[in-house]
Amino acid sequence: MTGKQGVVDATRIGRSSVAKAPEFQELYEFDAAAKTLVDATFPYESQVHHAHVVMLAECGILKTSEAAEILRGLALVDERAELEPSLRTYLPYEAALKKVVGSVGGKMHLGRSRNDLANAVKRMFLRDQANRTIEALIALRASVIAKAADNLDTVMVVYTQRKEAQPITLAHYLMAYSEGLGKSIERYEQMYARINQCPLGAAATAGTGWPLDRPRTSGLLGFDALVVNTIEGVAGWDHIAEFAANNAIYMSSLSRLASEIQLWSTDEYRVAELDPSFAGTSSIMPQKKNPDSLERTRQAAAAAMGPFVSIVTSLNAIEYQYSAARVGLEPRSIDAMMAATHAMTGVVRTLQPNKAQMLKYASENFATMTDLTDTLVRDCGLDYREAHEVIARVVNAAIDARKTANQIDLDMVQAAAHAQLGHPLEISASAIAAALDPVQNVARRNGVGGPAPSSVQRMIDADNDALAGQTARLEDRLARLKHADADLRVAVKRVIGH
Repeated sequence: MTGKQGVVDATRIGRSSVAKAPEFQELYEFDAAAKTLVDATFPYESQVHHAHVVMLAECGILKTSEAAEILRGLALVDERAELEPSLRTYLPYEAALKKVVGSVGGKMHLGRSRNDLANAVKRMFLRDQANRTIEALIALRASVIAKAADNLDTVMVVYTQRKEAQPITLAHYLMAYSEGLGKSIERYEQMYARINQCPLGAAATAGTGWPLDRPRTSGLLGFDALVVNTIEGVAGWDHIAEFAANNAIYMSSLSRLASEIQLWSTDEYRVAELDPSFAGTSSIMPQKKNPDSLERTRQAAAAAMGPFVSIVTSLNAIEYQYSAARVGLEPRSIDAMMAATHAMTGVVRTLQPNKAQMLKYASENFATMTDLTDTLVRDCGLDYREAHEVIARVVNAAIDARKTANQIDLDMVQAAAHAQLGHPLEISASAIAAALDPVQNVARRNGVGGPAPSSVQRMIDADNDALAGQTARLEDRLARLKHADADLRVAVKRVIGH
């Protein structure tokens, strides 16, 4: 119950008196720790300066001695910029460089503009954020799959329109979410390829007369391709809108999971319990165990809509050219998404399903009526609509008699059949009992994608294979960026030591 400095956390009282999980704490801390876009992108801007100067020297546009002097000066100005935020924008930075190395510092800007520079550093920032997002989603998906593997036989009810529908298993439900997460990861992977294109060389918009080696700069900075057209290099903004859209889509899905778990954990449902480390408490009501991690996740999901709307609105009102009117994607928005993702990863990992209560609902609350209807079609030769209406009468009779679904018997079915069809049915009591058993309901649904344990296990195996592929691709992207960074460092040393 102590914080980073050993101070007692006074919020950890009542039924949530255990220490708050670090992933849950992140939901409280991300906002205060968030950087501005300028601060977050500055390290990338410094990388671009170094790569551009190296390329200018290699192309003979700068003398090697000039390039070396500029590169040594960059190291000094970067140190100053750590303490002086005003130097994290280009023109003040360039002025500081010229004070250190003299007028030669002004040559660093040959063949480029703040326009292509700004777009390049935003792309570099966003590609790292894309990898960061994918890494978090992979961890969440792994947690979901692991929880599913532990609950292959945990029979529960699936809802439609917040009404009990049919028996499934908790594993079946979770694997539905895993499949959705897989699609979100794919969207970010596809987006990464569009983000990781280098616009440098576009200059202000019409390119430059200097004989730049655009592919060389691109390679030193870890880009996989060029933004070929110089106008597109500075006017293109769809990759930023796409990132915001992907965030909004993913977070709406994460919010739905949080909302459902919150319903499960209510005093009325009582089918799942949050681990206390992911719950809050009431300052006045000692019985309360508040689902704070879930509600803060839902809040973060709502906030993810704002950046997308702002970005596309800003694009709707301008021409296809460089414009400072365009809205960017701020780090705070991404940090909120990461905090919510980490929190929900922990929520799923530590979630405590009430298996007995889940099975009780599946047995008692008429979720088995579809199978009972199918039984009448299969065993008695009725068409589905006739069988549907017979079972509707059975349900109404049971509700009127205050009977649960597992108390329905042969006499009730025959009475409903006589009232609806005018004759009894040739069906056994054992067939009705089998149809009313939610465990057998689940076992019968063993086709592709169904809730039977054998079917869900196939989904788990397939999704684990997909997860391994997604992890391998992430590691490959990170390795290529690391390799490019190492190449840039070697190239800088080569110029300085020439």
